[in-house]
Amino acid sequence: MPTKCHALRRFFVAAAVCAISSILLTSPSHAQTSKWPDKPVRIVVPFAPGGSNDIIARRLSDSLRQSLGQPFLIENKPGAGSVVGANYVAQAAPDAYTILFVSGSLATTAGVQKTPYDAKLAFEPIATVAESPFVLLIRENLPVKNLKELIAYVKANSGKVNYGTAGIGDNAQLMTELLAKEVGGLKMQSIAYKGISPAQLDLVAGRIDFLFTTMASIKGTAADALPKIAFTGATRDPSFPNIPTVKEQLGLDYVVTIWWGAFGPAGMDKKARDILNAEIKKIVQTPAFEKFLETLGARPMISTPDELRALLATDVDRWTATAEAIGIRQK
Repeated sequence: MPTKCHALRRFFVAAAVCAISSILLTSPSHAQTSKWPDKPVRIVVPFAPGGSNDIIARRLSDSLRQSLGQPFLIENKPGAGSVVGANYVAQAAPDAYTILFVSGSLATTAGVQKTPYDAKLAFEPIATVAESPFVLLIRENLPVKNLKELIAYVKANSGKVNYGTAGIGDNAQLMTELLAKEVGGLKMQSIAYKGISPAQLDLVAGRIDFLFTTMASIKGTAADALPKIAFTGATRDPSFPNIPTVKEQLGLDYVVTIWWGAFGPAGMDKKARDILNAEIKKIVQTPAFEKFLETLGARPMISTPDELRALLATDVDRWTATAEAIGIRQK
C-alpha cells in the first residue's frame, strides 16, 4: 500500500506541475513577450527629412503599420553622412524595436570615414527595398548642355566650381571624385550638407553648381525642374530616354546605382528579423508599392538577410578602395 500511495502522490504532483506549466505558457504575460511587435517600432533615417531615404522609409512604415498592426515611427537623425543615425542604431538594444533604414551610403561612408562602428559587423541586415541610378543635376544658367561640356567648364574654372553632397564620404562625393579621377583630375570644391535636400535647395538657388542625386530625392521639389545631363546606370533611364548615361557620354566603365535597405543592431532577434524580411518582400512586390517606386525613378529590390550582408560587404570594400585611391579616406 505505501508503494501505491507513493505512486499516486507522484502522479498528482506531476499533473499539478503540467497544469501550472500550461497556465504559464498560455498566460497573457507569456504571450505578450513571445509576440513581435507588441509596441511601436522606431525606424531611424540617418538623413534630414525630404530625401530619398526619408520618402521611401515613410511609405514603407505606413505599409508595415497596416500589415503588422503597430506604429512604425520615423525618426530623422542626420549628420556626418549617415554616421550619427547609424551609430545610434548600432548602440540600440537588439530587441527589434529600433531599425535603421538607409541607402548604400552606409557603405560609402564606411569607406571614407573612421566610423565609431564596423559597418560589416555592427548591424543585422534585414532586407533591401529598392535600387536606382543617380542623376547629375546642374544649376540653371550654368553654360553647359552635357557632361563633356561640364568637365570642360570645371577645367576652365579650376577650383571655382562647387558641388554638393549629403555629407563627407556620401555617395555624391565619392561618385564625383571618382568621376574626376577617371577623366584625368578635376579641381573642385566639395560642399557638405546635413542631407541631400538642403544641398538641392542650394542648387536651385544657384549657390552650388552641380550634384549627383536620385530621382527619389528630387521628386515633387523645385530641384526636379533643374537640367539633368546624365544618369549613372548601365542603360538609359526609361523615363528619360533622351538623356545619355555617363558611360555613353564619356566611354568610361562608370556605372553606379544606389540601394535602400533595412538593418537592425547586431544580435537582433532572428524571429523578428525574419518577420520583417517577409513583410518587406510582400510590400515591395505589391503593384501599389512598385508604382510608388516608379514615380521616384526607382525599382523594387528584394533580398534575403544574407544577400544584403554580402552586398554591404562588397560595397564597403569597393568604396574603401576608391576613397584610398583618390586620397579622401580618413586615417
